[in-house]
Amino acid sequence: MITEELKKADHIPAEICDIVRDSVINTFASICGDTPQYEDVSEEEKGPLNGIIGNIAVFNPDLTFTLMIAIPKETAFKISEAFIGMKLPFASDDMGDLIGEIANILAGDVAANIEKVGFRGQSSLPTATRGSDLTLFMPNKPPTEKMKFSSSCGDFLLNMAMSQSR
Repeated sequence: MITEELKKADHIPAEICDIVRDSVINTFASICGDTPQYEDVSEEEKGPLNGIIGNIAVFNPDLTFTLMIAIPKETAFKISEAFIGMKLPFASDDMGDLIGEIANILAGDVAANIEKVGFRGQSSLPTATRGSDLTLFMPNKPPTEKMKFSSSCGDFLLNMAMSQSR
């Protein structure tokens, strides 16, 4: 699959979703020590995101894949214990740094694996956002995909959007 084909797509192709899903599973398996399970997203979970959100993009001059990892408070505590061996305060800068770093690790895995379908890209700098009822608004309503995962660290969501780079 080449970038020109992706630019014409009105949805995120299943092949890309599979790559991102596998990257999420690999990244969180290495953190939590077990393989997260992919689950169907309920209608309630299709709404705004809550907790702490790791934001990052994998992009090239033509297309951008924006990744938002939504991690509820209790899951964030368990991830911090698994990743660094201690429970970080949820409202701390350190928790934001941790979730940003996890987003960065995930984007690196996505960028490496997405090359298998002909998409060469790099990742942006990560950011983290804490809050409730968070919604990503993007111009032109690009194709999106929301995925839910369950692991020993807890449940979390990934929201992905595909848009033309500007």
